[in-house]
Amino acid sequence: MSLRDIAQKSLAGFDAKKDSVSAPQGLPAGEYTMIVTKIDHRVFDSGWDAFGITFEVVEGDETGRHENVNISFAETSKSGKPIPDFVLDRNIKFASKLGALLGVDITSDDFAFDSETDIHEHLAQKMHGQEGKLVKLEIIESPNKKDPSHPYRNYDLKEAEQPETIDVKDDDLPY
Repeated sequence: MSLRDIAQKSLAGFDAKKDSVSAPQGLPAGEYTMIVTKIDHRVFDSGWDAFGITFEVVEGDETGRHENVNISFAETSKSGKPIPDFVLDRNIKFASKLGALLGVDITSDDFAFDSETDIHEHLAQKMHGQEGKLVKLEIIESPNKKDPSHPYRNYDLKEAEQPETIDVKDDDLPY
């Protein structure tokens, strides 16, 4: 891609007088074949923690770009308000579907801990070692009435065909 092509893409929809130069640019909405590169329990400077997954695009124009998905199982917000059931439902289903696609059985028992931090840590440990598998990640954006410049991002997962593994024996090595 030429510098002119990059400039055209960068400046499309960019308001030079108002928009931030270093605003984070997530992947555009759409479906991507991704490799799971990292599964962990993430703790941020704010004190918020989450079950985190990093995906990397392996096909198409966005190859090499990453998408970080952080989901929480906290039942109350920082201000003490209850998290809506539909949000927790969606997060539980995302973790369960990710587990299924990675070959890890996630059940209701995996959410029966005293705190969301314990759940985040447990899920990260349970899925540890499954990095390197392919999934299809669909990114769905919907309008944010409070801040239209930052639409809500939702995710869904689908099964992706896994590459064949090569079985190399010691006898196959040249030395």
